[in-house]
Amino acid sequence: MPRARSSRARVAILLCAAAAAILSLPAAAHAASVAYVDNGEVWLASLDGTQKTRLASPVVDSEGKTQNWLDVAQSDGGRIVAVRNVPGRISRFSWFKIWEPDGSSTVEGPLNAPNGWAIYVYPLGFDITADGKHLAYGFSNSGSCCPISFETGIYVRPATNSLLDPIKISGQKYPSMAGSRIVAASGGTVTVQQAAATTYGSDFDPWLDTSGTGLELHGTDISADGRLAALDFEQWDGSGQSVGKIAVLATQGVDSGPTFPAAVDCFMPANGVADDPSLSMDAKHIAWNDQQGLKVAGTPTTNADPCVLSSPPVVISATGRFGSIGGADIASFLPKTDPGTGGGGGGSTPPGGGTTPPPGSGPGTGSATAPVVTLPARVTTRALTRGLKVKVKVGAAGKVRVTATIPARVLGRRGKPVVVATGSARAPRAGTVTVRLRLNATGRRRAKRLKGAKVTLRVVQGTRSTTKTLRLR
Repeated sequence: MPRARSSRARVAILLCAAAAAILSLPAAAHAASVAYVDNGEVWLASLDGTQKTRLASPVVDSEGKTQNWLDVAQSDGGRIVAVRNVPGRISRFSWFKIWEPDGSSTVEGPLNAPNGWAIYVYPLGFDITADGKHLAYGFSNSGSCCPISFETGIYVRPATNSLLDPIKISGQKYPSMAGSRIVAASGGTVTVQQAAATTYGSDFDPWLDTSGTGLELHGTDISADGRLAALDFEQWDGSGQSVGKIAVLATQGVDSGPTFPAAVDCFMPANGVADDPSLSMDAKHIAWNDQQGLKVAGTPTTNADPCVLSSPPVVISATGRFGSIGGADIASFLPKTDPGTGGGGGGSTPPGGGTTPPPGSGPGTGSATAPVVTLPARVTTRALTRGLKVKVKVGAAGKVRVTATIPARVLGRRGKPVVVATGSARAPRAGTVTVRLRLNATGRRRAKRLKGAKVTLRVVQGTRSTTKTLRLR
């Protein structure tokens, strides 16, 4: 893996001017849980991973298309919001749903955008204010030719089912929340919304200059008590993301810059590319993703580099993504049991009733092991157009789905990988089933650009999954 220009965060991160007002942060509640997306579903888990419950399964819409859950955020007060859409479909069809701290859910609405663009890509960064009243999500939109125009920024809207267009904030990207104020990226600088601006204001002050890392800044998270910041650094090339590093830095709130040497100043130890950090409100835990999945660990307390964690990482889910630590008490979301039958302990109540265990445990997982994929030695775009035969060995009967994604940059976009091919088949029993993988509309339109691209296949049966990468010839 290519290294950053400096091996230490304190050398790489240069302090800019700090905002003058005093930040009013909510009192830090006990960090109770981590919300995350797993194979298109929304899950909630305790920070030690011993309790898990599914909040939502993929939704089949009126057109018969399956909408997967794509991102999730959790407020300090425990309000959870997730966004869903058909993979690869234009973002203006996105829909969000909110769960209250008591486990109930009464709010759903469109995660919309103003008219005027041909292609909408969002959310690129997704968060909810500490009080759970407002949503912020980054976007990257483009017009039709000619010439093709582009715009990036942040949309802000109330966390209600209002159909009104969100407010646009230009010049900022990858939003997260510090109380009710947006923390964003402007080039290589972390910026903070001015206290007088409210969540909808467009006035930001520079906070940290990170250009010395030689990496792209793709997001920041600040603990509610203001004591720690986690910065998501990435580097991309023609085949996708090649570097992902998370820096952890001691702070004094976003209205006072860190002082050096800082009490905590290091890069997180990770297996492969690391991204999507989330800090607990009391700065004692951090969640992130790397090659091994979604993890939670105790935060570092010294400036030893790489970070020396106060408690070892726990893998919450090998296939989990976009972990968001917040104040939700998982006990309020666990399925209710009759007295004397024992506690919920990690099950879930999916929509429509019934009980299923968390991914990878107990009956109902569809297989004791993950699916095993066999591919031809050479895979071409032409084969995908005609229908590529993918052999999948499974341990039980059930539907098998295969999704192929490529880095957004291959198509001239930014953000999350783009789905270019899908396929499914039903296995009548344990054994090998053949899934025919075909290009979707996006893949067919951009077929010429796919040659040489790195493709990631995700194969899912029930709650078991596996991934495999290949290069299109």
